[in-house]
Amino acid sequence: MTGQQRRPARELLTRESEHLLATVFAGQVRAVVIERALRRMAEADARKRRAEGGRR
Repeated sequence: MTGQQRRPARELLTRESEHLLATVFAGQVRAVVIERALRRMAEADARKRRAEGGRR
């Protein structure tokens, strides 16, 4: 799977959705870890886009 295919899901992930999933799946540590990792990847993508936009 390419980064282009993953991007929409990563952009839709918010802190609120992370909290919702952590609440719904309370006790499922894996779900929280996965959501946190996805959020961090989305934030890194956003930082990269801002940095690339600043160079143009």
